[in-house]
Amino acid sequence: MRSQSTPGPFLRPVRVTITIPYNAYQSLIERSNHQGRSLSNLAAYLLETSLQAFPPHEYQQSRSEAMDGLQRRA
Repeated sequence: MRSQSTPGPFLRPVRVTITIPYNAYQSLIERSNHQGRSLSNLAAYLLETSLQAFPPHEYQQSRSEAMDGLQRRA
């Protein structure tokens, strides 16, 4: 059996709850209404496209660089 963390073609979506600033919420509402799509669909699309624009190997590198910077300050 495949776990949720294992990539595959038939994984079910996962429901999450987040807290965002009110201005971001208003912008999402306006954009979703303008595009004729649900708030959930728009938020999922924006999150997915932003993650694709920042590949995991770049995330790991920038994260380790940030940690190095924090350690140098201490």
